Amino acid sequence: MTTSLSDAVQQTERALLGSLLVDASLWPLTEALGLEDFSLDSHRRIFSRMAAMFEEQRPVDIVTLTLELAQANQLQACGDSAYLTSLLDQGLSANFAAYVRQVSDAARERRYNRLCERLVDATETDARIEILQRMQDELSGGTNQQDWRALFHSYDDVINAPPARFAIDGFLQEEGITLIGGLAGHGKTLCMLAMVRALLEGGKLFHHFDVVAKAERVIYLIPEAGLGPFSARLRTFHLHEHIQAGRLFCRTLSAQGQLSLTDPRLLEAVKGADVFLDTAIRIMDGAEDAEGSKIFADALFSLQRAGARTICGAHHSPKSFGKDNFMTLENVLRGSGDIGAMLATCWGLSQIDATSNRIFVQNVKARDFSACEPFIIQGRPSIDQTGYFELTEPPQFAGELSDHKDRKAGRPEIADKQGKVTQAREMKAQGLSYRDIAQALGISKSKVGQLLAGT
Repeated sequence: MTTSLSDAVQQTERALLGSLLVDASLWPLTEALGLEDFSLDSHRRIFSRMAAMFEEQRPVDIVTLTLELAQANQLQACGDSAYLTSLLDQGLSANFAAYVRQVSDAARERRYNRLCERLVDATETDARIEILQRMQDELSGGTNQQDWRALFHSYDDVINAPPARFAIDGFLQEEGITLIGGLAGHGKTLCMLAMVRALLEGGKLFHHFDVVAKAERVIYLIPEAGLGPFSARLRTFHLHEHIQAGRLFCRTLSAQGQLSLTDPRLLEAVKGADVFLDTAIRIMDGAEDAEGSKIFADALFSLQRAGARTICGAHHSPKSFGKDNFMTLENVLRGSGDIGAMLATCWGLSQIDATSNRIFVQNVKARDFSACEPFIIQGRPSIDQTGYFELTEPPQFAGELSDHKDRKAGRPEIADKQGKVTQAREMKAQGLSYRDIAQALGISKSKVGQLLAGT
């Protein structure tokens, strides 16, 4: 397809979208069109959002569409509000059927040309036969293809699919479900509130994980805590100002009535938002068995389909986890294994020192990305003073959970511990790395973090 022809196709797509904004009654005429029929990603996003609004029988015009895209954090990717407004001058309702036909024909031509390219590269006889059959389908108007192929992602969908995206790099994945697992009282809520603050402010979570894109809106559901105690925690993490600014919305045990994850009002609220469920089990309908897990998973997926950017939940570990000196997906999350299966990410927490609220954090599931090594964060006194955790042992310096649990169970103290504390702090002040300090003192890197933390 030549450059001038490509420009003409894009102009037709703009005319089609503009016509829909001017006259919503034209929507039924687009039944034969799919997202892949648009040549530009911005046009696919606009058409997809329109389709969702029409399906839900909501009004579609320049104002409502702009608001929808903004709430889903997609407005800039679609060319901003000025571009949407420019679409209004592009189309004529009387020509709409022609626009649909031209967009569909151009898409069929692009698919045919790509099949020709694949045919040249194909070496296996079966593969060439399949490609030739699909080329024949396209030449015949795609009649045979639409019988069943439309049910599945196309080749172009697959090769153009974006990689895994993160709201917090390497920690909180977009378009996926993240759970924080740990025993009661081991810091799950504190960690999630730290995540909320990082998303709203930007910067780094735990002074290590970069916030890729700040949150437009955060929804926090905590049905097992009253407003009074939770408000105190919000104040500790300096989050009241975000509630006042209309960027953080919380619902506690003190709220009136029951709220289901499939409530239409909640589905509207989560569009483009980061959603936190504390804890997941309190929002689950039914038992923690395979059937209950399926119902819960369907509810979470409904939040994703509604447009939630991220979903993060706290989940209790089985009591037996307290005796374990290792972390796996199975011993970090209580209940059916179906819960772990639906996740994109799971982080396990184990409090290794209650006095200073030192928490060992380890990734036990990472779908489509490489997770960091375990690390240790410390809550006191830093949370009370600044509202932030301290990262006392970063990834690669925390060792294993067994290192810290064995020590609590009676492992001999480090010889001349106080002297080594002094030496470690002096070397740290001189800019030496944990590795250099460990070699100089003849101890492990995890022990260096313990000495510097005074534990």
